Amino acid sequence: MSKAIVFDLDGTLVDSAPDLMDAHNYVMQKFGYHQKPLTDIRHLAGRGAANMILSSLKEEEKKFDQNIHKKMT
Repeated sequence: MSKAIVFDLDGTLVDSAPDLMDAHNYVMQKFGYHQKPLTDIRHLAGRGAANMILSSLKEEEKKFDQNIHKKMT
């Protein structure tokens, strides 16, 4: 008799995007960054947690730079 364990890491069997969103938003909020809606998280899912957070931080940095530029000009 064969035994198997199935890992569904890309949402094929189970939609894990809501859980990913909760985890992502918890971290972002804890460090004072903006949270993302589920639609944004779905685009980032499947690339790994580190890439999800880094992508969000890059967007935050871009917004910060734009705001500073507006205030300085």
